[in-house]
Amino acid sequence: MTVRSLCFSAVCLAAMLPVFAADVIPHAQDKPPNEPRDPQTAAKMMTVPEGFVVDVVASEPEIVNPVAMAIDEKGRFWITESLEYPRKEPGPGRDRVKILEDTDGDGQADKFTVFLDGLNIPSGVQVGHGGVWIANSPDILFVPDADRDGVPDGPAQVVVTGFGRTDTHELPNSLTWGPDGWLYGLNGVFNFSHVKYPESNPNYKPDHPGWPITCAMFRIHPRTREFQVFCEGTSNPWGIAFNDEGDAFVSACVIDHLWHLVETGYYHRQGGPYPPHTWKIESIVKHKHQKAAYCGITWFDSDAYPEQYRRKLYMGNIHGGCINVDRIERNGSTYAGFGEPDFLTANDAWFMPVVQKTGPDGCLYILDWYDRYHCYQDANRDPAGIDRLKGRLYRVRYQGEPGAVRPRSLALDLGSETDDQLIEKLGHANVWMRETAQRVLQERHNPASERKLRDLVLKSAASTTQQRHAWFALLGYDVVTMETWQNLSFVGDLFNSEDPFLRSWAARLLTTQGLKELGRPGSVDSMDGDLGGLALGALEDRDPRVRLQGLIYVTQLSRQRQSYMALEDGLMTAFRQCGDDPLLQRTAWQALKAYGVRYPRLVGNFLADPEIQAASIGQELTPRLVDWLIAQPRVESALIASTLNTLIEKQLTSSAAGLLNQLARKVQSGELKGESLDQLKAALIEPLKPMLGTESKHPLRLEASLLALSWREPGAVGTARSLVLNADESAARRLAAYNALIAAQDGCVEQVAREIFSRGDNEPTPFVGDVLASLGRSERESLGDAVVKYLPTMSPELQPKAVELLTQRPAWAKELLTAIGEKKIPATAINVNQARKLAESKDESVRTLLAKHWGQVRDGRSPDRDRIIAEMRALIRKTPGDAVKGQAAFKKVCAQCHKMYGEGAEVGPDITLNGRNDYTQLLSNVFDPSLVIGAGYRSFTVATEDGRVINGLLVEDSPQRVVLKVQGGKQEIIARDDIDVFKVSELSLMPEQLERQLTPQEIVDLFAYITLDKPPSDPTARRLPGVYDVSPREATDPADFAAIVQEVAPGITQVTSGEGGVALLKEHLGRPGVVRTHPVSRDKPAELSGKFAIPAGKKSTLMVDVSHDPRGDWRLVVYAGSGGRVIDEMVSKSTCGPDGWATFTADLTKFAGQEVQLRLWNQANDWFYEFGYWGSVRVVSE
Repeated sequence: MTVRSLCFSAVCLAAMLPVFAADVIPHAQDKPPNEPRDPQTAAKMMTVPEGFVVDVVASEPEIVNPVAMAIDEKGRFWITESLEYPRKEPGPGRDRVKILEDTDGDGQADKFTVFLDGLNIPSGVQVGHGGVWIANSPDILFVPDADRDGVPDGPAQVVVTGFGRTDTHELPNSLTWGPDGWLYGLNGVFNFSHVKYPESNPNYKPDHPGWPITCAMFRIHPRTREFQVFCEGTSNPWGIAFNDEGDAFVSACVIDHLWHLVETGYYHRQGGPYPPHTWKIESIVKHKHQKAAYCGITWFDSDAYPEQYRRKLYMGNIHGGCINVDRIERNGSTYAGFGEPDFLTANDAWFMPVVQKTGPDGCLYILDWYDRYHCYQDANRDPAGIDRLKGRLYRVRYQGEPGAVRPRSLALDLGSETDDQLIEKLGHANVWMRETAQRVLQERHNPASERKLRDLVLKSAASTTQQRHAWFALLGYDVVTMETWQNLSFVGDLFNSEDPFLRSWAARLLTTQGLKELGRPGSVDSMDGDLGGLALGALEDRDPRVRLQGLIYVTQLSRQRQSYMALEDGLMTAFRQCGDDPLLQRTAWQALKAYGVRYPRLVGNFLADPEIQAASIGQELTPRLVDWLIAQPRVESALIASTLNTLIEKQLTSSAAGLLNQLARKVQSGELKGESLDQLKAALIEPLKPMLGTESKHPLRLEASLLALSWREPGAVGTARSLVLNADESAARRLAAYNALIAAQDGCVEQVAREIFSRGDNEPTPFVGDVLASLGRSERESLGDAVVKYLPTMSPELQPKAVELLTQRPAWAKELLTAIGEKKIPATAINVNQARKLAESKDESVRTLLAKHWGQVRDGRSPDRDRIIAEMRALIRKTPGDAVKGQAAFKKVCAQCHKMYGEGAEVGPDITLNGRNDYTQLLSNVFDPSLVIGAGYRSFTVATEDGRVINGLLVEDSPQRVVLKVQGGKQEIIARDDIDVFKVSELSLMPEQLERQLTPQEIVDLFAYITLDKPPSDPTARRLPGVYDVSPREATDPADFAAIVQEVAPGITQVTSGEGGVALLKEHLGRPGVVRTHPVSRDKPAELSGKFAIPAGKKSTLMVDVSHDPRGDWRLVVYAGSGGRVIDEMVSKSTCGPDGWATFTADLTKFAGQEVQLRLWNQANDWFYEFGYWGSVRVVSE
């Protein structure tokens, strides 16, 4: 090689080396992260509102990998550090709890003390009640430190145990003192836990079932060590805030970001099944901030900031690199959240705000994990790449005019102050002072101070702030121990207050402490006395906040099997007054479910109440109550019949129709059958008589006829058939009639289907889709022929639904596979999950036809996914795509399970804001969906006794039924008695081998669409970073060569190269993403080798795109299998086109059905600039 060539290579190497680390784009980030900044520089580069500055309170090396934080009454900051993340195994570790102190008041921590080590991802910490509380899964620990000297007084005590470690970024977290004196915490949706008391807990009982939970808010009483599940739902919430009314708010990832949580509530889940009969509660926001990864939340109220920054919720946004702000406004019994301008933007990709808290000086403090990796995907893939040497604690200070600095308080110790001093601080302008004084008072629970606190609560002399915190302090006294319930005058005064805040909290007191009193030996055992009167008063209160707490009390009372007839009128009143309040409606439903277990006959009164039925809740209540009644161990047939009569007598026709329709659906699903159905039919004979018959003019004739037809009374077949085919009728009525015909297994089902399909575009696509989804319940074998006949003429949105239907029954599958063999339907119409389902068929002929016309199916995840992803990356990078056409491709394959910009079905996650932040992860999600599967997205398979096979996501698994959400979005209800096989798959419901279902151009178009951050019609839409960009890198270690070459040559597994190793270049001669190699020596070429599967029955061609250095040339030699050369060409100016590139090909068809070893050489010619430039190596089969 010439010296000139050597210099050129050295320059290239020097230019490439620093690029690698900076140009890798981690998950959910828009661009490669900047270089890490020192703490002071990072703080100076943050953007905050005018008048604010960011101070560094502490940083590495004193703190590293901080996870959780608490501030004690001395103003000391307690943080947890984790070097073990993301380790899943429990047991001792290297993690610790550390105390940070500012001894000289300059705003910077200068004393650092390790309080406890040997921990393993301590994800929560709190101080109080004589020690330190630590979430260290599987345990919640208490470490005594009664003298508050920062040294443990004894070993850690396990308070509760059983939290999971299945997902180490969803561990129990955010330990926070609630206004009631309980310690609150959170657990995530994919962290499966079964919490129990250890034997050392005073509440331990050997036969206690414990609490199986995933996403939930829990609480622990600091004195009794009692554990409770407060509510359930959301995703992986991380951060709890209590506002000035004592209401709880959490921030959450992936789904909506802000939630108001109440006791007994069940909220929307990111994934996984719901308990039977759940009416889920939604978030309180309609707006979005940046992306969807939130960590930490605090209610900020301090006079250290100007008024416009107070009484708002501040949340850490990890992917957004900022602190978001929401203001909240009352909305009935709940709140509505509204977005405010961001309070802080870090302008630093390493910024990870895991905790936000108000400090003793009234400023906002932000704990920063500070790492290039934000997501668990990166942490799990590259644990060694986590930066374990950094961590920061910032203070955001308002300095107003330049030089006007607010110093921190010195010698702070609220624990040394008197009760009177603490009571005075309950009205302090700084929320930290109020809450800390409140907690210290609760810890002391001094009877001498109780009267002063009561006076503050009931007398108007106190400010509203002081009054409320005096009440909170009293709650932590556990006033039940002070004979409050033996003398109800104080609680009665609270209920008589004009302030709904006091009345609602008095109702809460019924739940937290009144229930305990009812369980005491010798206590009142009925609700007929004063306690019952208070509960009725709450249920009938004029304010929705009070009624909410009354309903929660009924739920908890009933769950303790102590519901009382005396509460029925109050519960009815609360239902009538729900209005459009979504939280009241759903909490009322929880109460009625719990109450009805004890008094099911009273449930009919709610169904038949005119005021309830006239309200918006009545529209939801009827089907839910019918569902609930039918699911009881003994179906209340007489109750259902009498309720129907009452609805008819009161002329509540729409409600009666709803009841009949729901009964019909239950018969159609198989949930009502056998003896239960016979009893119901007998009970309904008389009520239905006037409605049935061809001469009937009854307004409920149709509903009654469809119910009777569903249990196979043939008289209504003609009416139902005419209705289904009447295009002028509503789609809902037509579908209801068709479902009744299918349930009756009437012979006209197939004829009607053929007629609907033959109308083509004259029938609405959604209606035809619903028809296809319903036909799965038909057992008619010839129906498969009807669907196969019309499938090729169906719209692209309907064809996947038709194929899904045909794969559910063996006879239909044979029709489909035969049509594929006859080339009437392409084999690509069947996705790999459907093929797996057919491969497991009990019918041997189905398995034979599948192998013949579709191919063999692997049992697990396909091992060639990495190669496919590399191929697709190269294809998309080099091929122009049309986003508008991509929208059509999305509807064809993706919209069966995903929503985007409001279009599609809700089976998997809505991908408008989720799963598309990172291009590499998006490629993996699309082409290797089974690589990482969230537990809530695993596929379940149900095989029924009549031979039907259904795949879907599990929505409900109860003793009565299994509910699956299937492709297309329909919820399939399968009666438990009808199930032959019920199993979970380790594979994703999202099928692999999308590349078989779409043409290369359709794939490129699809990615042109799904990599836009807005619909293609929006002129401001921009591309996801990394789609067409190349992250250049170079390797000199042979072990790293293949990974780089696979960017352009998927399937290559072994590489040798000489000078400069192997490099991925941003571009070469105008082509992006090119790999560069060099011969090892004059006589030894660089070699790329790998095995390639050549499909049978197709013509296969090897295509190699190559180029040369403008100053040199080289020889491309390719060997296939054990044979000779299949390509031997000079790569030079004379053999390449005007653009400097050439494509050389070789016919590989003779290797069809085999796996062939290919060896590609970059061979020297005259040893002058012999660099080989590779644009693509691929095998094309047609």
